[in-house]
Amino acid sequence: FDLFPAAEVKFSNGQGEWFSLFLVIDSGAAISALPKSDAGAFGIAAEKGTPITVSGIDSKPISGWQHKLLVRLGTEAIQLPLVFLDHERAPRILGREGIFERFMVIFEEKKRRSGFLKDASAEARRVQKVLDTISTE
Repeated sequence: FDLFPAAEVKFSNGQGEWFSLFLVIDSGAAISALPKSDAGAFGIAAEKGTPITVSGIDSKPISGWQHKLLVRLGTEAIQLPLVFLDHERAPRILGREGIFERFMVIFEEKKRRSGFLKDASAEARRVQKVLDTISTE
């Protein structure tokens, strides 16, 4: 299957071990989401989170439970707000909250890759300069 744009996100299993999942990067999603069936791999019960209803792509409401999980994106460890959705075919989505305010997200469609630049990094500042130049033309 085609999984782009995507990011490798590392999660703790609750016992000090880390495992990776690939999540679709979705700038239209306010919060990251996983199917409820993934919760067991994290050593948690999805239903112990805060109940929440989100809208799916077709605007139909989907129930779930919100948690905050420690994740690693590259070398950065962050607390990521995440919803376990009560839907068997829910996609694994990396949404904006917790990510887009910390990183500049870059997509390169032609080479089918994406990257995350830490917001205050030298690389991000260089890209900002380029964007500033483009936006003033």
